[in-house]
Amino acid sequence: MLLKGLLSIVALPTALADWQYLSRPDLSPPKLNITVPAKSSVEAGYIFIAPYSGFEEGSVGPEQPGAYIFRDNGDLIWSGIGYLAGYVANFGPTVVDGKPVLRAAQGLLDGSHGRMFGDHSILNDHYETVKVVRAASHHLVSVHEFEVVDGRSVLIEVPVPVPLDLSPFGGDEDQKWILSSGFQEIDIQTGELLFEWYSLDHITPNYSALPLETDGPFDGRNSHNAWDYFHLNSAAKDEDGNYLISARNYAAIFKVDGTSGEVIWQLGGRHGTDFEVPQNVEFAYQHDVRIRYRSDDGSIERISFFDNADHSRPGHSLNSSSRARYVELDHSAGTVREIQTYWPPDELIANSQGSARFLPGGNLFVDWGQAGAVTEFSAEGEVLFHAYLDSYPSNHVQSYRGFRAPWAGYSSEEPAVLALGNTTGQLSVYVSWNGDTETKFWNFYLVVEGAERKYLGRKERVSFETLFQTELDLAIEASQVIIAAEARDAEGSILGQSRGVSLSDRSLYRSRLDPADWEDSSSPHVQRLEL
Repeated sequence: MLLKGLLSIVALPTALADWQYLSRPDLSPPKLNITVPAKSSVEAGYIFIAPYSGFEEGSVGPEQPGAYIFRDNGDLIWSGIGYLAGYVANFGPTVVDGKPVLRAAQGLLDGSHGRMFGDHSILNDHYETVKVVRAASHHLVSVHEFEVVDGRSVLIEVPVPVPLDLSPFGGDEDQKWILSSGFQEIDIQTGELLFEWYSLDHITPNYSALPLETDGPFDGRNSHNAWDYFHLNSAAKDEDGNYLISARNYAAIFKVDGTSGEVIWQLGGRHGTDFEVPQNVEFAYQHDVRIRYRSDDGSIERISFFDNADHSRPGHSLNSSSRARYVELDHSAGTVREIQTYWPPDELIANSQGSARFLPGGNLFVDWGQAGAVTEFSAEGEVLFHAYLDSYPSNHVQSYRGFRAPWAGYSSEEPAVLALGNTTGQLSVYVSWNGDTETKFWNFYLVVEGAERKYLGRKERVSFETLFQTELDLAIEASQVIIAAEARDAEGSILGQSRGVSLSDRSLYRSRLDPADWEDSSSPHVQRLEL
């Protein structure tokens, strides 16, 4: 009978990858492959990632690349499709002017040059864009940094191609362009430029870890292919107003003066390091350098970073796997020591991208960049959670950075409802609300023309899509059946209501059932739904 066919769709494997939710067939989020389920000691919060297709030839990435919020079990909270356009990176929560917001870079990805052309957007807790941050001095921004400072300003990356005779660095007469990596600090509200810094003003190209080549995307023969000798990919500001920056193609970390821009110290690199670096602290092609601790007198600093230990260009591998690092700098002794190294499950190697962020309770959340995975570690290095950003471990899906954080989201959409019925009076209602985190249960109502709406029941909300089932009076005409859903929070307050929807034609959903049934027009799976 039709009832059996209707209920079976819940247990069937996904026949169409782009139909994960019956109430939202337009959404096709990536499916997390969770290999280490979240332990009780993971910190509170959701997972914020922006998956997109890998660079490898033949890679098949997400059907809908973009910004996503997930629960630990892989359940969707929010799909950013339609909110942010193009390539999305640095997607995660922060605070601006005392209010929780989301930040994200969006634009056109130039993968071969490791750059993005676009802007930086700030969204409120209803996922509405409230501010777009652009670079000052008519410069194009890139994707590598979007860090909010004290809720009032942001650090963004601004690489600028500069004409320069490259013969001192091995270039021929046609190689005359170099990329001066830079960053700006900008007031969010006014757009005022507070500080800017460019690598070519302070750091020689002589000791780049990736020397100038005769051809390829960085051959220096035009401004687009400018030699990217430095490649700034993170910036952070300390309490003294100085900046900690990461230079991937220099394989070094720098502290620069927040007034003059002069280098205060250098860690790593082929030449000029101010610290004695033991073998167990060696790193290369790193990302996401962050300030973790500073002593009162400034003699001790602790920093974290993602150590790629490999590069997308062949012949530049330091280690067989990437790792997250936590190290201590002793400025008085000129030494650096390992506090903790966080090794990846499955010996993952990420030759581009990646992030490592300490959480408030001391755990570390790591995004493995091009390797397409995220991991939460305890402070001691125990794996508390691990998931691939695809249905299987591969480089088909990657994410520039990833974050875990609490978030309260209030959808600006209306709840989506699909109502299905059959000839026995069984009613099945599917409801979802993209981006909402506060609904605790749904109330369902029957709306009959010329009569007050009738309360049908409630269902606890435990995932992105909720299924409610009940029976209706067979005397009601199918054309009169209108179903509405109402979202309520933990205190019972109404958060939102759907519009009334009529019963849907069951034949529209037959692609989720056995194809053999399609050939028989008498099959209950292709009958029109009438009560």
